Parts: sequence; structure tokens; C-alpha cells
Amino acid sequence: MYELILLWSHFGLLGTLGGLASYFYPPLADVRFAWRTFIGKLVTSFFVGQVAGEFIADDNTFKSGWVMLLGFFAYPVLAAFEIRVKDWINIFFKPPGL
Repeated sequence: MYELILLWSHFGLLGTLGGLASYFYPPLADVRFAWRTFIGKLVTSFFVGQVAGEFIADDNTFKSGWVMLLGFFAYPVLAAFEIRVKDWINIFFKPPGL
């Protein structure tokens, strides 16, 4: 059972590792630790890592590294995807009369 969970979440956990690194980099002395922000960062980077792991080819030598990097840049990656998906929806699903 644990093997199946680990197999499924492998790339999400790698993305979370990247998100963890981005939370503590760069170290700012005047910013307080906030659990809500920390958990939000980890959940978002897990999601980005899990999704990205499915789109990167298995024969890519650097797949794990790419997933961790995408987890590090989780918020900008999601913002770019959001813009692309909105554009795609506007092109392909334009309501009649507009």
C-alpha cells in the first residue's frame, strides 16, 4: 500500500522539496514564519510537481531536477499556465455572437 502511495506521489514530493527551498530562500530577517503561507506553498508546489511529472518524458535524464525546479517556481508556473489556459479557452470556446 505504501509503495503505491509513494509511486503516485513521487513527483509531488519532489515538487514539495523545491517549494520548501523557495520558502526559505532568500532568508529575510524581518519576515515572520507563518504556518498558513508555509502550508500553502507546500500544497501548491506539490500540485505543480505532480502535474509536471506527468508531462515530462520518462527518458529525460533530468526529470527529477526539472520537477524540483518547477516546485521552486510554483506560483509563477501556475500564473503562466492560467494565462495560457484562458487564452486557449477564449480561442476554442468562444460563445456565439461575440
